Amino acid sequence: MNNTIPFHSAPHAPQITVDVNILSMLKQAASCLTEMASENIYLAAIGPDMELTIIVEEDAPSILPCFDEEDALIAVKGAPLFISYNPAQVLKLAGKQYLTGPVIFYRTDGHSTIVSLTVEDIYRFQTYLESHSTTLMADGQKLTCICID
Repeated sequence: MNNTIPFHSAPHAPQITVDVNILSMLKQAASCLTEMASENIYLAAIGPDMELTIIVEEDAPSILPCFDEEDALIAVKGAPLFISYNPAQVLKLAGKQYLTGPVIFYRTDGHSTIVSLTVEDIYRFQTYLESHSTTLMADGQKLTCICID
């Protein structure tokens, strides 16, 4: 099946062919990711010097050394999702508390066992970060934090 679309206004590409088999390729990729997720447990991490990043569970202590040991937790409403952080990296300012260090986002299965995050979970964390992230200024320096109040 040839799905050719003429674009007369495009000077360098008069035709573009759309491959309709892309959906089957995406399904195969999703299948591979599901298999990989059963082998590894995927979490998310963010910090002052890193973007929101997907990590495997064994890498969590290199980002947050107290992970699953002496960490503090914030539960996300409506889901078995948690934010792990170092309580020593909480800044108290003007009656509010701000996380200034790295955090790990993770999911549990309802029995306190950590399981892989889903795409929906990552979206929830992005939404949480969007509404709770703030930039504080001190001595002309910017400090991006997560407000936990």
